[in-house]
Amino acid sequence: MQKVQDEKYLVNEVLSGNKRAFVQLIRQYEGLVLHIVTPLIGVNEDREDICQDVFIKVYEKLNTFQFKSKLSTWIGNIAYNSSINYLQKKKNVLLSNIVSTENELSFIDSINIETDNPEKISIRREDISQLNQSINILPEFQKTVLLLFYKEEISLDEISKILEIPVNTVKSHLFRARNSLKQLMTKKETI
Repeated sequence: MQKVQDEKYLVNEVLSGNKRAFVQLIRQYEGLVLHIVTPLIGVNEDREDICQDVFIKVYEKLNTFQFKSKLSTWIGNIAYNSSINYLQKKKNVLLSNIVSTENELSFIDSINIETDNPEKISIRREDISQLNQSINILPEFQKTVLLLFYKEEISLDEISKILEIPVNTVKSHLFRARNSLKQLMTKKETI
């Protein structure tokens, strides 16, 4: 209940012209927007433009938000639709070439290593690097669902609303993503 009140307060502050409130809104939801846009668009100049466009649309349409869903769901839906619109305009670009290998999306931003053993630290970093590489190989939709569920900790129901697909389809993509990661990680261990 408190989160809904906080969202209402934040939305009302932005609508009343409070620029600091809008900056707070951006900071609060920029990670969510990045985790939706990046798997679909990749890490490139267009990603930043799309993320900016998302928040411009949020600002322009905030007066239409009616609290029938969470604010994060509404913003996530705008981010998803903006990404899809971008892809439709650029449909000549092969989706498999969108993710740059030089600037990979990092699923794990920081490493929590509780050891002083340099060998264990090195092995842990290799595992994390392999996980990031494996995630970046996943199809864009699976990667998006995986990041929203594990990184952003968004419920399956909310992901369903953001991506405008049935919950069972979300579950299916998440299941396939986990299986693909398991296979990719197992394959890398045997090499």
